[in-house]
Amino acid sequence: MKYLAIGDGLCAGKGTSLFTPSFVYQHARMSEEVLSERIPVMTRAHSSYRSNDILELLDEEDNIREIKESQIIVLSAGHNDFLDAFERNENENDEDFYQAYRKSKSNLDDIINKICKVKKEENDNYMLAIIGPHNSFEHHDQAEKWINKYNNYIQCRSHSPCVYSVNLDHHFKDQIENWCTRDRHYPNYLGHVEIAKKLHEYGYEHLKKEA
Repeated sequence: MKYLAIGDGLCAGKGTSLFTPSFVYQHARMSEEVLSERIPVMTRAHSSYRSNDILELLDEEDNIREIKESQIIVLSAGHNDFLDAFERNENENDEDFYQAYRKSKSNLDDIINKICKVKKEENDNYMLAIIGPHNSFEHHDQAEKWINKYNNYIQCRSHSPCVYSVNLDHHFKDQIENWCTRDRHYPNYLGHVEIAKKLHEYGYEHLKKEA
């Protein structure tokens, strides 16, 4: 059993301090307790990655091998695309956020399809958890609108028994001040704890089934 985190700054653990574990490692330890085995963690994530960068990771053979060998896969994508849109959005119109939504949605589709195709070929039991971004842009109607649409789409993609979604925008809604960094862009340690707990709630029954 292996654990793979692939994505942007969320999966890279941004928001935690040097000696505190991100949600990835917290969730992996929770998984170990339930599954009664050691689960090594591999991270293919960076705080600078946009959704297209994450898609390009799947062109690398080493990363495909990690997907083949991993049974717990966590994916985060889209946060930086929307952050870029916010920084460009001088006139507060829909276009920049619409383009961020369109690009992220298309790239996410391709990422999910590639991961699921690899796992289907392996005939392997697995769980893929997709973590949608929270809206860190306070009092910004366009950001709220398009991030909400993106999270709704992620939920629509989690229709198979092995694909799950976590809507951070919904989960963090009334706890931004407590669970996020000062700039609101990333979860702090408490936020990472909450994400790990949310993932843990999905359970591991699908991983226990015979292939």
